[in-house]
Amino acid sequence: MNLQENDAERLRALRQRLTAQLVAAHRAAGEPSYSAIAGQLGVSKSTVSRMLNGVGERSPKWHHVDDMLEVFGRSDRDVEQLRTLWVEIRGLEKPAPP
Repeated sequence: MNLQENDAERLRALRQRLTAQLVAAHRAAGEPSYSAIAGQLGVSKSTVSRMLNGVGERSPKWHHVDDMLEVFGRSDRDVEQLRTLWVEIRGLEKPAPP
């Protein structure tokens, strides 16, 4: 990924927003354990940890975010807002060809 400096800064800020919103949803759901979330999503605890701690070179796959939000009992409106944010992030990470 070869981003210009302003795009790299924007990407960092957007990823931080995504992580912050996932953490807020996790808290609102009563902070279920990473093990419980991983079991419901069918992923590893480390995947859950990366998603809730904003670790990794790329954003998580949308279906993992969507499934996690379902586990947390989020509204359709919350899901749509996060999807819009996720699409913007992915656009910077992997721009569509011209």
